[in-house]
Formats: sequence, C-alpha cells, structure tokens
Amino acid sequence: MSESRFLSCVLTEGLLLLVLGLSMLILPKVTMISFGFLMCLSFIIYGGYTVINAFISKNFSKHYLLDIFEGLILLAMGIMLFVVHVFDIMIIIGLCGVYFVLKSLSSSAFSVQTRKTLNFWWMCLFLAILELFFGMLVIIMLPSAALWLIGVLTGLDFILSGVVCMNMYISTKYMQG
Repeated sequence: MSESRFLSCVLTEGLLLLVLGLSMLILPKVTMISFGFLMCLSFIIYGGYTVINAFISKNFSKHYLLDIFEGLILLAMGIMLFVVHVFDIMIIIGLCGVYFVLKSLSSSAFSVQTRKTLNFWWMCLFLAILELFFGMLVIIMLPSAALWLIGVLTGLDFILSGVVCMNMYISTKYMQG
C-alpha cells in the first residue's frame, strides 16, 4: 500500500468516525430503544469498516490482527445490541470496556508505527491514553454502568478519533506540499 493510499484510508476513517460520533451524540433519541439501535448501527458500520480496512492495509500495518479483533468485537457488540432481549446488557457493557482497552492498544501501536510518516502522531498517543481511561472507567463501573454512558463515551471517542485522523491527514498533506 502506498503512502498516498494509506493517507486516504486515514481520512476516510476520520470522516466515518466523525459522522458516527456526531450522530450518536446529536441525533435525537426519543427512547432507550432508539438510542440502542443507533449505537447498534454505529458499532456494526465501524466494526465492519475496521475489519475490512485491516485486511486492506495489512501490508502497511504491523498490528492488523489487533485491528481485526477490535472490529470483530464491535461487530459482536452491534449484533448483540440488536438482539438485546436475548443477551444480558452487562455482557455488552463489559465488551465495550474491552473494546476501549483494545482500541487503546491499537492506537498506541498505530502512533508508534506512524511517527515517521504522519505529523501530529502524538495526538493519537494522547487519544490512546484517553481510550484506556474510558475502558478502565467502564470496567470499574461495570455493575452500575448504563447504556447511555457507554453511548456517550463511544460517541466522544469516535469524534475525537475522527478529528485526530483528519488532523493527521491534513497536516501530513500540508507538509508534503
């Protein structure tokens, strides 16, 4: 994969995350069911994108197996949230905590790997620390955590990740000329 194609993947991921994060936080949620359905769609869309992107960029990324596992967890959370009457909500909340921790590891590996390729790579490292905090917060609060808290944390994570990806893309393209 060329650097230009990699940068376009970073921009695509940034835009997708920004749209999903804003829709999770801004769109009106009349009931808990509509909120859960919106989270379900966001998890399925981004989980599918993560798995597909990991296979596409596996020659460029050294941690593509972690990305595949992260995407599969998101897909599983989305599907389980879709059929929430079959699964206990605590399982979904626990998986969300695991997702945040895995996303933190993935973001750390991504920032270390791309520190010579992308400008502002350190923002991704800061995001990894924030995602680890989100994951620990969810895991520690597991018995009392609510679905709306998971939705807000995930929405914030998606928005911040989207802004970081777009910022890295724009600054790298600007420095290239």
